[in-house]
Amino acid sequence: KDKKIIEWNTEANKIIQTYDRHWGAVNTITFLDEGRRFASTADDKSIRIWDHGIPVDSKYIAEPHMHSMPAATLHPNGKWFLAQSLDNQIVVYGAKDRFKANRKKRFTGHLSAGYACQVSVSPDGKYVMSGDSIGQVWFWSWKNAKVFKRLACHKGVAIGCEWHPIEPSKIATCGWDGTIKYWD
Repeated sequence: KDKKIIEWNTEANKIIQTYDRHWGAVNTITFLDEGRRFASTADDKSIRIWDHGIPVDSKYIAEPHMHSMPAATLHPNGKWFLAQSLDNQIVVYGAKDRFKANRKKRFTGHLSAGYACQVSVSPDGKYVMSGDSIGQVWFWSWKNAKVFKRLACHKGVAIGCEWHPIEPSKIATCGWDGTIKYWD
């Protein structure tokens, strides 16, 4: 909430670098480009791209229609960065040099406004998954951004979901009902 990203050397227990150009609480950090860069999102309704070790953002993305993005992930192919937007959609940005919004890839239908529902992509990159405020987990096709399936998982918010890295037919979900569930 102090609007800063702190890079630590855990062995020496000291700060290496401070990145402090956001104007609101920082929500996410997602490594890109094999760890050479990272993207951050914040309550200032922006995305900033940073080159590792340089405290000045190399790209600043903020548009009037943008909302805060409290959860983000990298697509397995490394070309796309997905973020849960608080206007009930998952937005997609390029994760390479241009970092432009992919307007054809918007995943909608779920109700997540006000919650930091995790977004996840299947290991093969074919499906996107996210929880919602009423306990469902939604699945979309990556190819056409259409809803593939909905699964009633929790009583209350389904805040987290993750694909099994080796057996992609299995997922784990967690909710505000205090449960973690493993699905096949």
